[in-house]
Amino acid sequence: MLKVLWLAPNFNHYKARFLNHLAKDSNVELTILSGAGRENMGDKELEKDWDFKHMKVNIPKANFGFSMLVRKALRREFSGFDWILIPAEKKNALLFIYALLLRVLYKKVKLFSYNHEHVKPKEGEVKRLDVFISKWFYRCFDKVIFYTEKSCSNAIKNKLINPKKAYWANNTIDTTEVEKWYDFEMPSKDVITLVFIGRLIKIKRVKVLIDFFNDLCNKSKENYRLEIIGDGPENSIVQEALLTNSKITWHGTLIDEEKIAPIMKKASLVFVPGLSGLSINHAFAYGRPYATLQADRHGPEISYLKDEYNGFILAGNFNRIEMFLKNRNEIEVFCQNAYNTSKHLNVNIWKQQILSALNEK
Repeated sequence: MLKVLWLAPNFNHYKARFLNHLAKDSNVELTILSGAGRENMGDKELEKDWDFKHMKVNIPKANFGFSMLVRKALRREFSGFDWILIPAEKKNALLFIYALLLRVLYKKVKLFSYNHEHVKPKEGEVKRLDVFISKWFYRCFDKVIFYTEKSCSNAIKNKLINPKKAYWANNTIDTTEVEKWYDFEMPSKDVITLVFIGRLIKIKRVKVLIDFFNDLCNKSKENYRLEIIGDGPENSIVQEALLTNSKITWHGTLIDEEKIAPIMKKASLVFVPGLSGLSINHAFAYGRPYATLQADRHGPEISYLKDEYNGFILAGNFNRIEMFLKNRNEIEVFCQNAYNTSKHLNVNIWKQQILSALNEK
């Protein structure tokens, strides 16, 4: 029996669902130590009877790595596990040092992380300090599992990590939950629907989305619709748009695929102009192409998005989307390509990749 403690400063519904698949494995005993998440950022936690043991400390993500309560909980539980996950983030450095000290006392316990290619800067490009901190983290961990194969290979190529410690498991969503409520089909020919799914925060560029859609409606007589799934501090932009454009629908935060599926079924394209991550997986699970703008700080899931195959990575000109939405044949080809991509990103493959990494001697 593999005993795993997984620290999750932000325990959103995506994470809870896919970790529950790991907990369902008969050879795994999984415990989650979670924090209170990100304050006022549009996240929503899912309350269910999970297969894992769940311990929670009421500490927001920003303070999780500095909290004495978290350190006390970690010390209390430390010796009872084979593997403990500490997120490799700068704000968790103090907590990680504490875990390293505990590992001296309890030598059978191993530490690992599941993360990006390197620690992320708060803004702008990766700096030398980010590279230095990443190397320090990876040198001290027993194993590091990266979010994508590309992240793993880049970390090795850039000499951030010893290849013997490096593994990867495609970060994903609970695809089985999608499959409960949805069978792949093409979108309606009568209404051309764009869907935005994600938190309504600055980095998602919600204003760009609204401006594009309003312009699209003004220029064309096509029957367009925009459906927005999500909430957050930028929701006032959406609320204002609702007053002037009746073709926009705002659903707020939805975390149940039973409610998400009917909306995604209508989509010809999922469009998130800003930084993108698991929303790419979400779109592909429904067989829907995904469009976003070029950026340096997209999540590693951007490697799943192949420009002009299952979506678009735009330099800033939206003409390509307008052309796409008017081409029914292209919509169907891209939908099929997106669905084919999703088959390699299902949660059961993710589980096997995680277990393979932890079990390898």
